[in-house]
Amino acid sequence: MFGCKISLIRFDTHAFLQLKKRRLQDFGPGTNLSIVSSDPLLLTSPLRCEISKKQDKPKPKGPQGKVKDQPLVFHSKIKSSGYTAAPRMKMFSPKTNVKTSQVSKIKKETSNGARKEYPLDVQAPSTLQKQITLCNKPTSACGIQYSGDGMKLACGLADKSLLVFSSTFSGEPAVFTGHDGAVNGFGWSYDRNWLVSTADDRTVRIWNVKNTASALVLGKEIFSKPARFPQFYYMDRFILLSSGAEIQLMRYYLDESKDEIKRYQQNSVCKPVQTLQMESAVEITGLSAVNDFYSYIVLAAGSNRDIEIFDLNIGTRIATMSDVHPRAAHQICQNKGSAFSTQPSEAYNLFVTMSIGDCLKLWDIRTLRCVRCFEGHLNRYQSCGIAMSPCGRFIACGSEDKCAYIYETRSSIYLKKLPEHSESVINVAFNPSSPQLTTCTLDGKLQTYVP
Repeated sequence: MFGCKISLIRFDTHAFLQLKKRRLQDFGPGTNLSIVSSDPLLLTSPLRCEISKKQDKPKPKGPQGKVKDQPLVFHSKIKSSGYTAAPRMKMFSPKTNVKTSQVSKIKKETSNGARKEYPLDVQAPSTLQKQITLCNKPTSACGIQYSGDGMKLACGLADKSLLVFSSTFSGEPAVFTGHDGAVNGFGWSYDRNWLVSTADDRTVRIWNVKNTASALVLGKEIFSKPARFPQFYYMDRFILLSSGAEIQLMRYYLDESKDEIKRYQQNSVCKPVQTLQMESAVEITGLSAVNDFYSYIVLAAGSNRDIEIFDLNIGTRIATMSDVHPRAAHQICQNKGSAFSTQPSEAYNLFVTMSIGDCLKLWDIRTLRCVRCFEGHLNRYQSCGIAMSPCGRFIACGSEDKCAYIYETRSSIYLKKLPEHSESVINVAFNPSSPQLTTCTLDGKLQTYVP
């Protein structure tokens, strides 16, 4: 186009803006396809929904002039009242105002994990550090996921339980039991104090991580089909999940007060806010949204091989990506980053999809186009998991050849191949605070890798 000459190019700003406006109208009215939205929350947005908390019952007002309750004996002249007796002396009193030393305070902060930046120039994890077995007998896991601070790792098992390990795998794991079916999905809250899980028994439970108790249970009468892909959404204000071909947005309130008399009564509240229906899919096979910051976008993959994009600020579908894979995508993984890493805002618009019998595909939500394909792993019949590193450089996925693969987003061939697994690798997870990768096999064995 440009040779050995000077060219004068006329740029029509008005025509360019009109063309951009027409293209955006194809996605939806007033829609800007970006995970990090710059638009304010609308007054009619479903995300403005509030829930009324259960308040204490008002105390009954007695008749005016009623005499207050008094002790039966309150005269100081009567010896039996005890007011004339000498006060009892205390042998000792515990010291409650002792200040901790500066050294112990520093040790406590260090043990809890200091906030430090995730290294951006670190190499991909490839050195086997530790290997453990989840159960005494082979048990498959529906997924593994680190908490936001990277201190704990949760595993959902087919034996109807949830396990929460320390990230160092020291000590015994915390066991969460209560489901009557195999756990098919779970998610951490942003404050790391709660877990939400779903199972094949068509129930949803929210667990208190501190005491492994169920704070909220949603029964079978709410969902006609098993609920899947649960997660906290919009900075822990909502619960997002799927049931059949529907996306359920639910507002909740958790009551942590203890009442020994009414300890079996559930005081926590949850109500549906909005239901979003996929256009022609029979079932939702993948669901993803960001909880670490305020985002309106929700991605849903359907059994019709399409991916539909919903904007919960306006509460409707804004775009559809047709024939993403030859088969339905069984997982969507967004570049969510972490609290320990810093990425450009444009990097959060990338997400990865995976389907049986096809390669990994990296997409850009701004253009709705495939940016890059990753090939090398084996995935013919098993739904293998995928994960993106907190720095956004690496993509890990499982494989049926008893290996895990790590790709770099700038290259289409795999960067690392992690062998030494006993079975097919079906789940992978990156630690959000340190360069650590954990894999889970079909027979329930966890392996951690470091650079």
